[in-house]
Amino acid sequence: MIEDDSPIITALDLGSSLVKVVIGRLVGDHEIEIIGTGVYPSTGIKNGSIVNIETTTKSIIEAFGDAELMAGQEITSVVVNVSGKSVHGFNEKGIIAVTNRERIVTEMDIMRVVEAAQAVHVPNDQQVIHVLTKEFKVDDQVNIKDPIGMTGVRLEAEVHIVSCGNTALNNIDRCVEQSGLLQMDKVLSSLASSEAILTAGEKDLGTAVIDIGAGICDIIIYVDGGIAYSSVVPFGGFHITSDISIGLKTTVETAEIIKKRYGHTRIDMVDPTEKFEIPSISGRPARSVFRQELVEILEPRVREILEMIDHELIRSGYKSSLAGGVILTGGTSLLQGIEVTAEEVFRLSVGRAKPAGLGGLVERIASPEYATAVGLIKYSSKIQNLEQRNMHSVSDGEGWMKKVRRWMENNL
Repeated sequence: MIEDDSPIITALDLGSSLVKVVIGRLVGDHEIEIIGTGVYPSTGIKNGSIVNIETTTKSIIEAFGDAELMAGQEITSVVVNVSGKSVHGFNEKGIIAVTNRERIVTEMDIMRVVEAAQAVHVPNDQQVIHVLTKEFKVDDQVNIKDPIGMTGVRLEAEVHIVSCGNTALNNIDRCVEQSGLLQMDKVLSSLASSEAILTAGEKDLGTAVIDIGAGICDIIIYVDGGIAYSSVVPFGGFHITSDISIGLKTTVETAEIIKKRYGHTRIDMVDPTEKFEIPSISGRPARSVFRQELVEILEPRVREILEMIDHELIRSGYKSSLAGGVILTGGTSLLQGIEVTAEEVFRLSVGRAKPAGLGGLVERIASPEYATAVGLIKYSSKIQNLEQRNMHSVSDGEGWMKKVRRWMENNL
């Protein structure tokens, strides 16, 4: 039986097409029960970035109203995603000497080497939002995930640093604040998506997660269990919809419906005799169109987007390490045939994933387009569980140790 005082985490996914709110209750250490969801169009967000504070705030308030009503809970705090063209990810290395008499790596050494790794110049218009460890090295021993307790004279760390533009972050802050909410944390969208759909085994094997949203594609690559690369491609499902709107001479709203209902990425897999109807616009009569005409418009744009993603996989230098292949998620990954087309473009195994391992109202979020929102809850729940475990592990006079342990357990 679930207690009323079970911790509740609320995710706010600011997408280019929809603002999504998902409310989850933590049951035990790892189980999450979905108790409320809300969705509202996000006309104030373009290519993953907020371009209109007022309309985005309205979208957040509307989505929260539906989610709170469903959950029977008043929500005051949220975990929010970060994405957009101003997000940048890069790898750095740090090296320190293990200076204690016993030459044993301690928690303090971990913090020192990570500080050394992130001692890089970040432009004044950028702010670091994540410092994620990929691996450690103690003397000549490599691929170490947790070096605490090991003996050596030299400790090295490889980290993946993610930064975001100050303007983008400030816009998120303003929208959340004007919605009457307290922001608990900001999480990279692709990091959240991977939390929702990847297993530890897939991360160890070497896997790329591609979240194809309406305005952008978020890319994250795991190698040997750690994050090796992250990037953003500023194209997504809306660009496909726009092409359909122009090509079929219909409204963007109608084009979006047609794309979802009849879209396909492979013309050779569509019945050449199949037709669908385009509703009347501005007094003009409705008309029938062959489905292949739609695919002739859609297929080249999808391939173009996938080729840009492939360019990023190659540029990362880790494409040959992706034994686990590529996992597609996000709303645009629901297009029929996209897995086959992606395999042709990437020359890797490709699958499509949706959030799993949840309880409660799972039917409402059992879709790839909810990966980011569910991942925000999972990522935040991991932090909360760690904080609870560490609450009594150090005295009040050792507050910095709490911070060290929280960071380490969340990032190692």
